[in-house]
Amino acid sequence: MNKLNKGLGNKRNQKNKRDDSYVAINRRRRKRNMIMIIIPIVAAVIAFGVSSTSLYSTQGPKPLVEHIHPHLNVTVDGTSTPVPSQIGIDSSLWKVHSLDQYGTAGFAPLHTHDASGTIHVESTANRNYTLGEFLDIWGGLDTNGKTVRASVDAKPVSDFRDIILRDGEQINLNVGR
Repeated sequence: MNKLNKGLGNKRNQKNKRDDSYVAINRRRRKRNMIMIIIPIVAAVIAFGVSSTSLYSTQGPKPLVEHIHPHLNVTVDGTSTPVPSQIGIDSSLWKVHSLDQYGTAGFAPLHTHDASGTIHVESTANRNYTLGEFLDIWGGLDTNGKTVRASVDAKPVSDFRDIILRDGEQINLNVGR
């Protein structure tokens, strides 16, 4: 029995003994070096995550403060002309970017989603937008040198570019020679 206990005691002593072989020393150095590299990287990732979260929360997307839908009908030389889909969204139908600061990501504050003639006013600022600003963004309705007759809710308007866009209003433009 003493031999058995004596044998176990030697194994316990061997477990507590540090292996000082060349391979073991290099293994410990590599482990220590890896820890010294990994800890700063993990700390940097955590710090970046915390800082970007707080930055996003203070400078995140601005909320919409205006969301209205006037409707535009265009007639050119007596022919009804559809207002294109994706004005202020598709880059080929987004000519002027002077109002971009008031829009949401990827959208001008004045835009269309379809060819129904509905103008979507979705703005992060409470301000008056005009039909002229919408036409500038579109850039596709040539009124130069032409007579333009405009009406809002069937009432004639003298300067079509100064029409302030309001929810639910019906704007008619007749462009001719």
